[in-house]
Amino acid sequence: MSEFTVADLTEALAPGGPGPSQQWARRCAALLGMAGVAVSARIDGPELLWFSDESSAALDDLQFTLGEGPGVEAALSGALCLVGDLELAPGPRWPAFVPGALGLGVRAVFAFPLRLGGIRLGALTGHRRTTRPPVDEEMVAAALTISDALAVCLLMSTTDPKHPGQLPGIVDDLHRAEVHQATGMLSEQLNVSLATALDRLRAHAFATNRPITEVAHDLVTRRLRLRF
Repeated sequence: MSEFTVADLTEALAPGGPGPSQQWARRCAALLGMAGVAVSARIDGPELLWFSDESSAALDDLQFTLGEGPGVEAALSGALCLVGDLELAPGPRWPAFVPGALGLGVRAVFAFPLRLGGIRLGALTGHRRTTRPPVDEEMVAAALTISDALAVCLLMSTTDPKHPGQLPGIVDDLHRAEVHQATGMLSEQLNVSLATALDRLRAHAFATNRPITEVAHDLVTRRLRLRF
């Protein structure tokens, strides 16, 4: 049972509040009965902003690498994506994500879109290591209230006229900063677009079964050189 309420979490996101953080994400996970949660936003591409623990970051990195999964689906469609048992998920839906997530010890994933009207900003994704408790209306209602508050917080930040399209003050360090740096290096090295360079970085991470952040770090530090 969490000592924090939905109101506590949403008030932290309001103007003048401390804003989201890893501590906020941990409280959110506890309130929703999750093993962990992650908040990702689609700002110049998918970006992991906050996460409660390393397992949540790894799960989000997996979806980023593969371009599929509940969080990706919720962010793009603007609809809930609740999977109470990954082993029962239809195979064709996420053919690479499901075995990858199960390999991380994840059994259930619940993704809530960050949206305001027709604007789709990202997703709040929680996971559990068991299939219990089942999905319940109280948890879903709480998560929707929190995700709506997150959407407002993000939109207010990205529309700051002094920092258009950025997240000043609420994100200290981007989780995938080295991924962006490595993408730029690959683009220049291979004389391809940034999108193509990122696809090749993802492909190498998938083929070698390594986290994309580790591959990017090795590229940036010159420990790895990709040849195509």
